[in-house]
Amino acid sequence: MANLSRSNVRLLGLLKVIYDAGQISRTDLVEQTGHSPFLVSKMCDELLESRFILETGPGNSTGGRPPTLLSIDPKSGKVVGLHIGTFNARIAITDLAGTLLAFRKVRSHVETGPDEALRQLNAEVDATLRQAGVAQDQVLGIGVGISGVLDRSTGTTLFWPKVPQWVNVPVKQSFTERFETVVEIEDTPRTMALAERRFGIGKQAPEYVYVSVGAGTGAAFFLRGQMYTGGGGFAGEFGHVTVDETGPLCSCGNRGCLEVMVSASALIKRAQTAVAQSLSPNLWRLSGGNLDNISLELIGQAAVQGDRFARSLLHEAGSFLGIGLVVIVNLLNPTLISIGGALALAAGQFLLPAVEQVIRNRALEPQAAEVKVELSELGEADWARGAALLVTGKALEASFLKSRSHRAT
Repeated sequence: MANLSRSNVRLLGLLKVIYDAGQISRTDLVEQTGHSPFLVSKMCDELLESRFILETGPGNSTGGRPPTLLSIDPKSGKVVGLHIGTFNARIAITDLAGTLLAFRKVRSHVETGPDEALRQLNAEVDATLRQAGVAQDQVLGIGVGISGVLDRSTGTTLFWPKVPQWVNVPVKQSFTERFETVVEIEDTPRTMALAERRFGIGKQAPEYVYVSVGAGTGAAFFLRGQMYTGGGGFAGEFGHVTVDETGPLCSCGNRGCLEVMVSASALIKRAQTAVAQSLSPNLWRLSGGNLDNISLELIGQAAVQGDRFARSLLHEAGSFLGIGLVVIVNLLNPTLISIGGALALAAGQFLLPAVEQVIRNRALEPQAAEVKVELSELGEADWARGAALLVTGKALEASFLKSRSHRAT
């Protein structure tokens, strides 16, 4: 940046504003940057000529001719998003506009240990690139969402409570050495929240909380439009809010944390017990009588079919989740809470009423009246797209700087 001319610094700044907006008119660029209409028009023409941006059609008219919207040119680069979960991994190849080019869902194999799992995940990324027809040297960055406690400065997983072997694992280094590109890692609820903020219902909410409920439970906070990560970067450990002091022991040492009351493993274990005791005929039929076949998806299917046990189980999970969310509602006063993750995908419609009821009954009335609780509409491919967003901005900047250096030589 220090070697860039003033005009190139302004161009890069304008490019970032266009990227952050997704789509924006020249008039709004003038308002947001403070540059004159003439200068903004000139810079946009240069970025159009360089093929960093393109015109995507007319915007909404406030009277008169509709404005022409600008966005990042999808052909300006490719990035990889990798969402690593306890059971599965999701891999997405996107362009710098976030368009999905290829997606694969595979087993994460994290239980085999970090060395073997990372070897396989690197190979799966290679396979997904081939599926997208993208050469390895075209990849401008790889974003990795992974559970556990992270050292983001080094890209290391310090420990992962659900997978004890993952202690001080250099995740970033593994992908950097294989692909020789920019790699960033982040906690999965945050990468999922980035996707919600960019592609989903979180676009317009400056005070917004994303809650992920699946194999684990976590949260990400957007305050005044910016993600809040806390002093040490560990904000969002929502799964360790106690909701039942007499509940099961959690890996953190406390009892009755959300992590052990609403996680996938907890609900599946309770469903298995119910099937063994002949308390859920629908689940027994759906699973073929095999307890190992019981999943969140089957619990959701049984609930749809009217199974009393499945509906009761999900209502209770929603109530516990609501108790935890009351703390967030009272403390942060968000305008939107989005609930996503595997459990929300499988059975969100049975969770949401219980969550809303508990918030109405327990949260302070002004905060409860202002918050809207909604199920995320994003799917598993979007979780990986969220991981890609970790590096998209940096990749765009790197591509711009490279083009400027070529012009100068």
